[in-house]
Amino acid sequence: MAGVLSGTSPAAVLTGMKLAVLRRSMSGPRAASLIAGGACGALMAVGTVLLGLVDFPTPEAGVGTVALVLLVWTVGWAVGPTLTGGDPTLRLSYFTLLPQRPGRLALGLLAASFVGVTPLVSLVAFAVLVVLGAGFGLLPALVAVPALLLQLLFVVVLGKVAVQGLGGVIRSRLGWELSALLVGLVCGFLNTGWFGIAFFLRLLGGHWAPTVGTVVRALPSGWAVVAVDAARRSDWALAAACLTALLALTALLFALWTALLTRQSGRGTAGGGRAAVRRGARLRGVPDTPGGAVLGKELRLWARDPRRARFLRIALWTGLFTGLLPLLGGFTTVLPWTGVVVALYAGALGSSLYGLDAGALWLTLVTPGAERIDVRARQSAWLLVVGPAAVLLTVAGTLAVPSGWARPWLLAVLPAVLGAGAGLVPLMSLLGPAPFPDRPGGQPLDGFSDESGDQARLMSLAVLLLQPAAALPAAGVVLAGTLLHSAPLRWTGAAVGLGSGALYAWWLGRAARRRLAARGPELLDVLRKGVRRVAEPEAASPEEQERRDVLAGLSRRRTALAGLLVTVGVLSVAPQGGVALAMSLLAPENRSWFLALYLPAGWQVPVAAGFVLLGGGCFVGVYRLIRAKHAAERAAEQPTGC
Repeated sequence: MAGVLSGTSPAAVLTGMKLAVLRRSMSGPRAASLIAGGACGALMAVGTVLLGLVDFPTPEAGVGTVALVLLVWTVGWAVGPTLTGGDPTLRLSYFTLLPQRPGRLALGLLAASFVGVTPLVSLVAFAVLVVLGAGFGLLPALVAVPALLLQLLFVVVLGKVAVQGLGGVIRSRLGWELSALLVGLVCGFLNTGWFGIAFFLRLLGGHWAPTVGTVVRALPSGWAVVAVDAARRSDWALAAACLTALLALTALLFALWTALLTRQSGRGTAGGGRAAVRRGARLRGVPDTPGGAVLGKELRLWARDPRRARFLRIALWTGLFTGLLPLLGGFTTVLPWTGVVVALYAGALGSSLYGLDAGALWLTLVTPGAERIDVRARQSAWLLVVGPAAVLLTVAGTLAVPSGWARPWLLAVLPAVLGAGAGLVPLMSLLGPAPFPDRPGGQPLDGFSDESGDQARLMSLAVLLLQPAAALPAAGVVLAGTLLHSAPLRWTGAAVGLGSGALYAWWLGRAARRRLAARGPELLDVLRKGVRRVAEPEAASPEEQERRDVLAGLSRRRTALAGLLVTVGVLSVAPQGGVALAMSLLAPENRSWFLALYLPAGWQVPVAAGFVLLGGGCFVGVYRLIRAKHAAERAAEQPTGC
């Protein structure tokens, strides 16, 4: 590689390497995850572009709004790569020993950074500058073209500096806490942040509009739109100054990034020091039994292991922001559901529970009959950690927003979700084991496949969808009581939720115990070596292992179709279907982006139900694609007659 880099431009070589890696990774769960993420990003980018077509009261209001949106994109570029560890395809550790000057290596890595879905989505989003400039006239539209390119270059370099400069901070305990808060804020905003959009629009158009508009335009993220606005007013000196300042700041950030690359290349890429091991007293109230020993160990891990603690913090912050952000728009209905959201995300983020233990699983396997004790103790620990927080937030939300209608729903849904989470957490972590890195955003452990992250995300998404589905029977009883105007039937949903939750925890826990007893050695091999697929008890060839993967073997066209169907299915079932159906029954004033709520009252429920059916059809389509692949493989294996 050193000879290749020295003979040609590093930018061309590294760009070609990244294109090759992306081209060869477009199969299986990674391709589906990439396509789903790209589709969601494309929706946000198109929404940003359409913002340039809005008829604002004054040009200054439009400029301030676009500057605020560009600030959000810039913060996303600065925070996102920091939390994920940067580009997973071209890591700095791959080129540490190459005899290359840091400047040439930095140029090559920067050029390769423009290859991928995220830069393309950002390029589309920043086209709002051209759309806004075209509304002002021809010359502002022409000025918007270099402004767009400089804005993209600025955010890409800013993301590189953030990853390189804040990597050590993020790997510390304080950094993990801050990253959990930021991830929770992003998840909460994606869940209910649209309810606060009206607040920001009022902020930009009301009494505080001059101050807020000045602040967002003065920040570097707003210099591009200020240049376009200056061209509208024929203030060419200001337009040139903004573009020049943005270019100079980008060059300064690039020089800082090069210096950081030089320092890290000189000292290596080893991780931080070992965390201090503290020895605490035996937990009070925990029985002195084998189950109590495992329970005490799990409770200590949930309190002391930074990875588990970070998952709990993310779930907590996601629930809080999901309930609090709608208050900016005057919508209080979501606040009592904060505890349910915490339980949902705690289950989803805990779906790789056994993957956090790695090779320590052998301690359970070498102890006869320990599988049942281990699974049940992990379930109890998860409930003891998550349950009180979810119940406390639910009670606080109902007291803060008195709403008698929500109490039967909460009493029915919360126990079912908690019980399903307690059962799904160990089961899904055994069905799809995914060894975790030793730190968030860090590189995978030696020998661990990068696809472990894709497996963990798929398991998290599965748990996030299965937990609400598990609450449907209890919610259906409450809905029947509401439609029939029967208070006893409505409150019966609480008993159904409690009973179904206990059933889920027992039944799914038993399935997890059987899985651990039957596949323990294979699971241990996965956790130790980082192999993504679990081998069958008998010897399996690589071809057979490939066929056992859910999405492996699909053509690129069918993989892209599967990713698109999953994205449309999730958006249709969750927000446009289930959430819109609930909001149509509540008749809120804030309709946000739910399409069904913009229709007449008689059409809202049928259209929302239609979205649920559409999402279910998309999931059925993915299932049929997989079945068709397996049928074709079985047909190919059949011997042909003479």
